Amino acid sequence: MISERPLKGFQITKQKWWSDVIELDSKDNEKEKKEYFDTIFGEDCLQAMKQTLQNSTFSAGADLSTVYNLSIARQRAVIDNFVFETLSRGMTAPLHCSKPVACSLDGHTIAGGLMLALSCDYIAMGTRKPFRIGITGPIVGIPYPLKAVKLVQHQLEPQLGYRFLVDANLVSSNDFPIRCERSETPDDLARKWLKMISERPLKGFQITKQKWWSDVIELDSKDNEKEKQEYFEAVTSDECMQAMKKALNKDTK
Repeated sequence: MISERPLKGFQITKQKWWSDVIELDSKDNEKEKKEYFDTIFGEDCLQAMKQTLQNSTFSAGADLSTVYNLSIARQRAVIDNFVFETLSRGMTAPLHCSKPVACSLDGHTIAGGLMLALSCDYIAMGTRKPFRIGITGPIVGIPYPLKAVKLVQHQLEPQLGYRFLVDANLVSSNDFPIRCERSETPDDLARKWLKMISERPLKGFQITKQKWWSDVIELDSKDNEKEKQEYFEAVTSDECMQAMKKALNKDTK
């Protein structure tokens, strides 16, 4: 199965997954403290998230056609900005919010949608009907940024996370093994949790959250030129381009 897919994406994902075990290049010790989305992750944003989750699919990433079109154009700067700024930082936006962020899942949660959910401080899972959860990019050889790989490592059991990133498995929400609360009305659970947290002093929460995610957040301040070049070479390779084209043609039939 794996041998029938583009190899480059697998190689990059494997390298990133084991990057903390394999000797890393020297780190930049300068810590940059940046706060993102503090203003937008207020009540308006939470309401917008709830509206998104009412759709059949919760997606915070890019559709395949976008990546394919960018790859055809081979504009490195555009791809870098889209993947490592817009997409990567967008998928992990809740990590940078000093306030509590909750999400409720009640529809297919795939790729960027899963990353965004894993970035939240609280997850409520709907039980009215099962839905799919997982990652699909590896099917066509698209690797994930290091920040996304580390996020999966942080939140999921190692073997499950690795299978998601390598095999592109989709599992039923009923079988998704993650610490969360489940209900037929997940929005109610999310609101209940937010109310509970809001009644406590905020500073302690902020400090704990910052420390919990410090190893992931600090990746924003690292020089990732090598990673950007690897990504560009992967998504513009002939095998990845052909795999994306084949998948897009299949979707239109």
